[in-house]
Amino acid sequence: MKNIRNAIVCMFDSWQFNYAGCYGNEWIKTPNFDRFAREGVLFENAYGNNMPTLPVRRSLMTGRFTIQEIGWGPLRPEDTTIADLCWGTGVATALVYNTQVMYMGKAGYNRSYATAIFTQGYDEYYYSKDELYDHYTVDQFFEDPGFLDRLRATPDGRFAEKTSREVMDLYLRDKQHWKKEEDHTVVKNIRAAIKVIKERDKNHGFHLWIDNWDPHEPWDPPSVWDKDMECPYDKGYKGCDIWQPPMGLVEGIYTEEQLHHIRMLFAEKITLCDKYFGELCDCIRNEGMWENTLMWVTSDHGEPMGNGEWGHGLMCKVRPWPYEELVHIPLLIKFPGCKVGMRTKAYAQDCDCAPTVLDWLGLPIPRIMTGKSLLPLCRGEVEKVRDFAVTGYFSFSWSIITDDYSFIHWLATDTKGSDENMSIWAEMYTSHAAATQEIGRAVSDSVDDDTDYKAMEEYKKQRSLDGEAQWTCNPNTRTDVPEGDELYDRRNDPFQLNNIISEKPEVAAELLKTLRTFMTDMRLA
Repeated sequence: MKNIRNAIVCMFDSWQFNYAGCYGNEWIKTPNFDRFAREGVLFENAYGNNMPTLPVRRSLMTGRFTIQEIGWGPLRPEDTTIADLCWGTGVATALVYNTQVMYMGKAGYNRSYATAIFTQGYDEYYYSKDELYDHYTVDQFFEDPGFLDRLRATPDGRFAEKTSREVMDLYLRDKQHWKKEEDHTVVKNIRAAIKVIKERDKNHGFHLWIDNWDPHEPWDPPSVWDKDMECPYDKGYKGCDIWQPPMGLVEGIYTEEQLHHIRMLFAEKITLCDKYFGELCDCIRNEGMWENTLMWVTSDHGEPMGNGEWGHGLMCKVRPWPYEELVHIPLLIKFPGCKVGMRTKAYAQDCDCAPTVLDWLGLPIPRIMTGKSLLPLCRGEVEKVRDFAVTGYFSFSWSIITDDYSFIHWLATDTKGSDENMSIWAEMYTSHAAATQEIGRAVSDSVDDDTDYKAMEEYKKQRSLDGEAQWTCNPNTRTDVPEGDELYDRRNDPFQLNNIISEKPEVAAELLKTLRTFMTDMRLA
């Protein structure tokens, strides 16, 4: 068959955009990502529209902005995905993934893939009853002097310690079976994807989705487990490797040295991902697919990991705060006919994935998709597909990013319909609270009370604020939000450290108006 086209989406969960050489980082080693960027198109302004993990997957797969309508939860019957639309077209489909929240009961994100391979092979409790060998203990990773005392002295410290210990205990019971670097989940996942590529039907088009959980925490790259190896990005560090750091506020708990080391473990794990991404690219070349395949390489979000620009005082995504370190994502696209080596400041969003893939495969793009195909932009035919990016957390925060400013609107502070013609606006608020509560109940109640994760009941109590609920994959999530909206000078303060809303209230008002109009349009789409 002639004119066969393939499309591969490759996800690396929690990969912050500025941890890559091609994004200007001068010390991290990511030669394969960098080479791929030189051979394709790099987007300097790519953003997820609806945080965090599962809402982003929904937008990627369905091609829709979803921040205005639904948060964390399973794929719905009314959601139409790339895989759904490949049925009956002669395009084979495959999903290779180790992202547990896509796999958990009733999640449904493997729907319509003719081949769906979950490479982890089990849920996180699979080894919970196994004996933990003496050479691994949770305590050995909390040995830094004073660390536990500082943690326990904070209001949520004992809960944070408990949940961190339980996650580590479950993980160690699995990890003790690992023997070599190739046992890391990203290696097994990518090599399973390579096997699927080699065994595909070469006479038909092919869509493959590779969903890698790494470099998501726990941040345990090879140096953590090899006693003879130092973290290549923090040589000489003498403290313990806090690879599953207690999540929450960092003030008064971590030293700056500890925070730096955590970030360097994260960087080492990204380098591990890069190594096996290179192996994937070699396979695609060797299989003769390089000249007829679109590759979309991205992440769902970054990670807060410290103070200031590193995380606004947070460890992990435990608040619905859409700051740059979380919502700004890497996006690299390559296909035959793209402008090789192009770097663009044009705004791209996660929901552009499905229209772009469908466009490349020659399949119709449904009108319900509110994302845009990026093929014309990557070919140099247009300069942009939108004037700004929108991001945030469903029911908690909305943010708009322009060339000059980033503006964050906290929904809890809104007057709920003070603007003219905002009857839809009030309805959006009431649906937000009801839908989020229902999703939070459905997912949290699905956890078996007999599991080792006993902190879940305490978490259920902690996760609510004013009747609303936020669900993420992190057990210590809190819904605290700042008291007022925020405005930042994007050119001079890209990591949003100096709120200038009191200096330029007219700019903030105009951006809020634009944001509200956009959200209303998406609600009606």
